[in-house]
Amino acid sequence: MRRVRIPQQQRSMEKKQRIMDAARELFAQKGLRGTNSNEIAGRAGVSIGTFYNYFRNKKTLFLDILQQYLEDFIAGIYQLQTDAAVPLKDNIRNHINKAFAAFDLHPAFHREALVLKFSDRDVKRLFDDAEQKQLVLISSLLKPYSRPGSGRNLQVAAKVIHSAVENVGHCVTFLDSPMQREHLVEELTEMIYHYVDNL
Repeated sequence: MRRVRIPQQQRSMEKKQRIMDAARELFAQKGLRGTNSNEIAGRAGVSIGTFYNYFRNKKTLFLDILQQYLEDFIAGIYQLQTDAAVPLKDNIRNHINKAFAAFDLHPAFHREALVLKFSDRDVKRLFDDAEQKQLVLISSLLKPYSRPGSGRNLQVAAKVIHSAVENVGHCVTFLDSPMQREHLVEELTEMIYHYVDNL
């Protein structure tokens, strides 16, 4: 099997990133199955040989883009740490707004990846890995608010919160919810606030 190059020089890194950016746009417009390697190379302004220097095929390219996207998504939300000086409800609202802003980064690509999550094992694995990282981070944010000896499982609580934010975020970003985003954020904030306050 042919080995792909790992770019070392700035010019090579920029070329690889150009291919990834072009592919993300095409995958968002036409889906993984509707896009071919020649189109990606053409959109990126590189030869097909250059494409194959960096990627084995369009599927591995899609997975690389998705992994980078999910890492950026997590970093975008969780760079905000819980601030003890800020009221709990405000901390929760800030985290929800960060999550929704992360959904706004590349919504059409995210939607395509979500569709594939249910039919492609590799895509599902990347989403599952990203969710596990988020559950660990959410658990650590919940820890200061849990009552000692309450017996509550913070990992399970994190899953409930993550699922609620993700579901509402998907409705707002991908499903064109008729409800105003601000109202949904406020209601979600209230719900999570009362849940966390009882941990």
